[in-house]
Amino acid sequence: MAYLNTEISKQDLGFIVDDRPAKNQLTVGSTEYPENSNFYTACKLKNEKSKLIGLLAQFPVTALWLLNHYEQKSYIVEQDDDGTQETELSTALLGIRKYFDCLYSNSAFDSSYGNVRDCLEKELILFPFSFTDLSKIIDVIVYGYKYRGLCYQSNKNAISKKGDLILKRLEGNNLRTNSKDAQLVDLLLSYDHQFLFLSSTDMQTLFSEVIYSEHRWLSLRQQIASANTRLVLFIANQYKGNFLDFEDLVQEGQTGLLKAVDKFDYELGFQFSTYAGYWIRQAISRALSRCERVVRVPCGQVANINKVFRSKEQFIAQNGKEPSVKELAEHTKLSRDNINTILTISQTAMPIESSDDEGENTFSPIDFLEQQVYKNSFVKIAQTDLENLILKAIKILNPREAKVICCHFGVHTDNAMTLQEIGEELNLTRERVRQIQVIALDKIRRNFGDELAIFL
Repeated sequence: MAYLNTEISKQDLGFIVDDRPAKNQLTVGSTEYPENSNFYTACKLKNEKSKLIGLLAQFPVTALWLLNHYEQKSYIVEQDDDGTQETELSTALLGIRKYFDCLYSNSAFDSSYGNVRDCLEKELILFPFSFTDLSKIIDVIVYGYKYRGLCYQSNKNAISKKGDLILKRLEGNNLRTNSKDAQLVDLLLSYDHQFLFLSSTDMQTLFSEVIYSEHRWLSLRQQIASANTRLVLFIANQYKGNFLDFEDLVQEGQTGLLKAVDKFDYELGFQFSTYAGYWIRQAISRALSRCERVVRVPCGQVANINKVFRSKEQFIAQNGKEPSVKELAEHTKLSRDNINTILTISQTAMPIESSDDEGENTFSPIDFLEQQVYKNSFVKIAQTDLENLILKAIKILNPREAKVICCHFGVHTDNAMTLQEIGEELNLTRERVRQIQVIALDKIRRNFGDELAIFL
């Protein structure tokens, strides 16, 4: 088995590495890799990432960020995407929480402080950091560097490009981009900044190393991704003619390639192109499954739909008839409810109106639906507002004036009454009823005239 692993680890994209040393080969442990290959770049990438994690592990704020992010369940663990088990994260977080609380409760002058800090660093180094985790933690450290008012001063022997890189990183960092980042800032301010970000001297020394390491890590990541762009084009070309344009297929394939870059382990001895091909195809397949239907079906249900329809075709080929739900459930070993659900979600969506590409004489489902006339919602709202305004206007009148207005205009009554009929009911002359109406309308006009004029 050791011989097999050794022989496999010497192969990469058609290259067979000879056991004899050469000038253009890099020796890593007991295995040699050709220069400018995926294995060579992946080796440097993993070493640089390990170095970056080692630097970040020296900052207690790294532990605080992980605990705040993962313990609050602000993430979603997906077996197919991340490949990280939730139990693995939970176990790692328990160790980080234990040593972080112990470190925060102890004083820096305690004898056990150094041992607890070393244990916390070991737990952080073993944590499965994702690309987003590392980027966010570095942003937090840059924020802490700026918050403490530290100024970067380049050494005389330092290359000017490195100094420009640090200054550019300081200018471009902005942690307050959303509500979650604002909550994180409030959490950071509740702790002692000298505890989270170390002393000013230590942070000044480690900060430049973190920025350099981040730059080299991202450069190597971009290098191996750029070297395999043709692989993305080759695989995306196999999916042409589907629901996505070729440019969108390439973009989705690039996301899968970046996942492969972050997860690839050269020590296992597999070719990077073989490993990356799986992630590229998965990213493109998931994108197609999201876009091929008007109503999106989860990827797990798509596999069940294909299984049911394959079983249905086999049953028809064997028995020469359509299977019932009971027979299909027995053949697929699924329950009837699952079969009914799968058959329901697998139906093809149909537009309710015909498209412009179809002929003029074609009919659409809307032509066969019952057409009913409904009042516009805005008309209903306006009518309700008018009724409420009239009620307010009547309340400012005395009882006799309100009686005249309501009876003459039919407010809250079945039929409107004439002035003569109102006068007979109130034992008043017709002229006196008219005068009362004029006085009442004048009161309404003075108090609600402008509001009522809007409804004209």
